Amino acid sequence: MCRRDTADQLHLHHSSVARRLEQIGRTLGADLTEPAGLTRARLALTVWRLLRD
Repeated sequence: MCRRDTADQLHLHHSSVARRLEQIGRTLGADLTEPAGLTRARLALTVWRLLRD
């Protein structure tokens, strides 16, 4: 899914989605445009969900 599609689904402007992705990438220390960075983000989200329950 592209940023514009994501923005539409979240009812946000595409630049807001881009900025938030950059912030998440900086926080995780990962490049979210690379497969390894996306994997790291997915793992972080999964751990967060597991700890939340």
